[in-house]
Amino acid sequence: MSDRCAWCGSPITAKAGRRYCPRPRSCRQAAYRDRQRAAAAFRARIALLQIGGEIRGRCDALEQALAEAVDGRHAAPGLHSTAAADIASLTQELVRAAVIADRAAGATWEDIGQRHQLTPDAARARWGHLRLIWPPERPPP
Repeated sequence: MSDRCAWCGSPITAKAGRRYCPRPRSCRQAAYRDRQRAAAAFRARIALLQIGGEIRGRCDALEQALAEAVDGRHAAPGLHSTAAADIASLTQELVRAAVIADRAAGATWEDIGQRHQLTPDAARARWGHLRLIWPPERPPP
């Protein structure tokens, strides 16, 4: 019987039913660590999806409002700044959730800093204290 390791894909010729290489547990341990990191990043990934949907919805609403202002030739004071500020705050929350998800998935501060053109120390100083707070609490009616 010639199965393949579920982690590295190398052939397994040992006992039937074995899922990982018979090496000294390295593939099995790596698969376990990967499952743990994926589970830890789950909430942050859900928050990323939700924030992305919020941004998409706000962009669609802004596009519609701008189209109506252009068609009707209205000045629409405050529309542009309000929309930009709202989208900017959501974008900051998106980056925050992305950093939390990356750290939970096992990314180093060097990996994260590189993507944001920061040193590892600067990335750690900026985002090292973050905790997931999405979705924000809504005030009682």
